[in-house]
Amino acid sequence: MDHYYEQKKFLASGRRENRVGGVILVLSSSIQEAEEIMKNDPFYIHDVADYDFMWFEPSKSLEEIKEFV
Repeated sequence: MDHYYEQKKFLASGRRENRVGGVILVLSSSIQEAEEIMKNDPFYIHDVADYDFMWFEPSKSLEEIKEFV
């Protein structure tokens, strides 16, 4: 999945505090694009994880990350 970081599609990722699942922040033009990206995730391929996708349109952000949002 490192190549999605190289392509600047993944902004951050990590496991949740309770170690049940995790979060990936994906820079995408649509939920459909994010779903297609996640089809390459080994957890998806081997059907060992469930996925929820949420579209987020920021109304405010730090100046340092404006290019991503």
